[in-house]
Amino acid sequence: MPFDDMAPLVFDATNHWNYTNPTVDGEEETIGVGSSIPDGDASKVFDKLVEDMEAMLYTGCETYKRLEFIVLHRAFNYDKNFPESAYEAKKYTKALGLDYVKIDACINHCILFRKEFANEEKCPKCLASRWKEKVVQGCDEWLQRMFISSKLAAYMRWHKNRGGNADDDGDEVMRHPSDSEAWKDFDKQFPDFALDARNVRLGLATDGFNPGGMSCRYSIWPVMLVPYNLPPWMCMKSDNIMLSLLIPGPKAPGNDIDVFLQPLIDELKELWDNGVQTCDAHTKTTFSMRAVLLWTINDFPAYANLSGWSTKRTLACPCCHKDTESKRLLHGRKWCYVGYRKFLEVDHKWRLNRSCSFGRKVERGPPPTPLTGHDVLEQLSGYSNVEFGKNNKKKRAKGERYIVHQWKKISIFFQLPYWKHLLLRHNIDVMHVEKNVCESILGTLLDLPGKNKDSLKARLDLVGMKMHDQLQPKKVEENKYEIPPAPYNLPLTERRKIVTFLSKLAFPDAYSSNISRCSSIEDGKIFGMKSHDFHVFIQDLLTPALQGVLDEELLEPLREFGLFFKQLTAKTLKVSELNQMEKNIAVTLCKLERLFVPAFFDVMIHLPIHLAAEAKLGGPVHYRWMYRFER
Repeated sequence: MPFDDMAPLVFDATNHWNYTNPTVDGEEETIGVGSSIPDGDASKVFDKLVEDMEAMLYTGCETYKRLEFIVLHRAFNYDKNFPESAYEAKKYTKALGLDYVKIDACINHCILFRKEFANEEKCPKCLASRWKEKVVQGCDEWLQRMFISSKLAAYMRWHKNRGGNADDDGDEVMRHPSDSEAWKDFDKQFPDFALDARNVRLGLATDGFNPGGMSCRYSIWPVMLVPYNLPPWMCMKSDNIMLSLLIPGPKAPGNDIDVFLQPLIDELKELWDNGVQTCDAHTKTTFSMRAVLLWTINDFPAYANLSGWSTKRTLACPCCHKDTESKRLLHGRKWCYVGYRKFLEVDHKWRLNRSCSFGRKVERGPPPTPLTGHDVLEQLSGYSNVEFGKNNKKKRAKGERYIVHQWKKISIFFQLPYWKHLLLRHNIDVMHVEKNVCESILGTLLDLPGKNKDSLKARLDLVGMKMHDQLQPKKVEENKYEIPPAPYNLPLTERRKIVTFLSKLAFPDAYSSNISRCSSIEDGKIFGMKSHDFHVFIQDLLTPALQGVLDEELLEPLREFGLFFKQLTAKTLKVSELNQMEKNIAVTLCKLERLFVPAFFDVMIHLPIHLAAEAKLGGPVHYRWMYRFER
């Protein structure tokens, strides 16, 4: 019957099931199906929907009901000539001369907005706005809707009801953010929040894009929220991701993004402090739903905008912060980030190596300790925040570039009461790191224009740094140098072998794009590869493509790099394996430091040293990288 079709839709959409509400005396009051929950306009809407659900379409029509016709259009058998909407039907009335002109009127009946007032935004007499204010749905309404469906409401508890996360050997396995150290530590610090599994854990992702393509300078920044309460097969689905803000151009907001984030931060503070009364369709009860923002997800430039720490120049690494080891290349005119021996174990033999590969220095220092939220606030204590706005950004003096160290501002996220307690506040995006690392490797091996890190300037910097004696250029004539070949300088014949291999590849549908089309055998180069293509190459194709072309001494650390990313991006992570990966990647980077020139080691080559440690804090990577949001 029609009632059977429409009733679940109406009751789910309006939360009018058998809800149990606490009374003043502590007893519970049950509200039955068809009853009106006394919440003003919502109750009137529900009563009207029930009335239309049972009313005949017209007098004597027993087949169709009014609401059924409006929603499902069951009374019509459409063909291509029948109008499918009111808009299409209006085209017929306009053709018959039955059109009309819409004229806005002042809300206080002072004037009509026509003739000399046609372009006015306000009434010239009472100054009332011409436009009706639109009520914008906030993130609290969106989160409430996740409990409308009884099935979805049940899944919002999944993270607490699913059981343990240890394997047969007792090793801790992470399959979901709820298995992560950051999640568990938060539960310990705020047990009142963790007590109700329905309280929502969120991640925030943002990045800019050009709606008109790369030739267009206009930039739009969507800000999205993803709920982590849901199970793995639902958590990252597009249907469950909320577009909370849309920041328009014509330029990227940059450091001023905090101005645009303020409404969202206010809502998140309200959801943390007071919560919002929400109807749970699974248990037919109401509860006070609270929410917490666990971390942000963004590429490296956006990392600076959200965290406040500049990701450029001397101290570009936000994890090493003021202890970042970097050098300014005199000839290359850019910064390189070397010194990976400090991440080795304290008794590793390479720490005492004085060879030219390591700048003839001994390394006894410990690795930098990442900053906690309390450390950040302590560093910024006593300093006033910057003034936002494009007009306030006059050219600063050299010493006034940052508040202190490389802090550009006090991030707006510290307005959230819990932000300073979080173990992982901002994620390094593995997608972009993986892409840039692979691009640097291929660019140097295949001598790709603009991507090759080895050049005459890079070799000239070796002289001043007293590194890699065998690779230093020899002056032949005035402004002419002889450049010794490096292990990674491949002749054209060897580069063609790599490109020929890529040109013959065929993959299953949706595995990657057609990499064979990105190959140019004639000049031994590749072009046009996307982020996911680099993801596939470094994990699955690097070893077979370079096997037999590179010496084993060079192939070994590159193979280890590919294995590192493959293990890191797995669907499940073991804590014991992550501990070993953290040690292995330090050794791999030291091996590359012995072979490549310092110009190769930009900040993207440096960042993998921190990725395994972040995975221990945040859990599997595919919940915390940009692939889902970039799509």
